Amino acid sequence: MNVFENFPQVVEKTGLHLDHVVHVGAHKGQEMEFYKAAGITRFTLVEPNPDLAEALRTNFGEARVVEAACGPAGDGVLSVNRIDSSSTLAEPHPDDKIVGQVPVRVLPLRNVAGDADCAVVDAQGLELEVLQTADLAQFKMVICETCTVRDQTMASYYDDVVAFMVSEGFREFCYWVRSYQAIARYVREVDQGSPDDEIRDVVFIRA
Repeated sequence: MNVFENFPQVVEKTGLHLDHVVHVGAHKGQEMEFYKAAGITRFTLVEPNPDLAEALRTNFGEARVVEAACGPAGDGVLSVNRIDSSSTLAEPHPDDKIVGQVPVRVLPLRNVAGDADCAVVDAQGLELEVLQTADLAQFKMVICETCTVRDQTMASYYDDVVAFMVSEGFREFCYWVRSYQAIARYVREVDQGSPDDEIRDVVFIRA
């Protein structure tokens, strides 16, 4: 199940009209069908893995694909995980299954977002750093992957992201939950955390 199945219903509940989404960490574009179902017509997909970026260009000709990571401008190294959706620019977790490293360029979100009015950020532990490089005033909605455990390559810590977004004039509208334990077991093949630990994709809208 993709938690973004609920995206069209959430947009409807907010009463927002969204036209252009920028997705940081677009992976294989699994969310595109849900963006379209919500009435979004323009798409910027940001993906640092060259193979995945090429696949996005092939499979989604209607989208603008930016082959880069987001964060403070410069150069970075993408540690490619055995499960490629968990590849990261952060220092790998000791239990991550890294199969290679790729040099990538890193661009501030404000430099790639164009006139997007919705941002989705999934940066495997660096979500907060990505948000800090955005012009957040341009967005009606921001969706950010977070984690209730401090884990450097899973997602940014939930409380930290919420505090930052509130300070920037947003409020939490809802969040979608996945099991931290289940994802850690899938990605790292080890048991970590407790049954109460969660990955939360948090939907923020203007306060």
